[in-house]
Amino acid sequence: MKSTSTFLLALFALFSTTLADKHCTPSFDYCAEKLIHDQGFTEAEVKESLKGTGLEKKDLSDILLHCKNPGDVGHAKFCKDGCKVQSTGSHGC
Repeated sequence: MKSTSTFLLALFALFSTTLADKHCTPSFDYCAEKLIHDQGFTEAEVKESLKGTGLEKKDLSDILLHCKNPGDVGHAKFCKDGCKVQSTGSHGC
């Protein structure tokens, strides 16, 4: 029983650490590359969020994602002229 508790505790710690590394401010928009380079998301996670959007094969420098919750992004938008940082801290096309 003790080994099961230890295992579950270790698994929870690993899961919590993984979630804690990804961060974004809810209701803000982020360039996909910013999420990867500065916000702790992996390229695979960003690409996973693009599934079913029709943007899966687009260049990530042209993708804008909305932060729904810390560590959760979606609502992908294609920026034909590239994604850009705006003065408010949020990003846009």
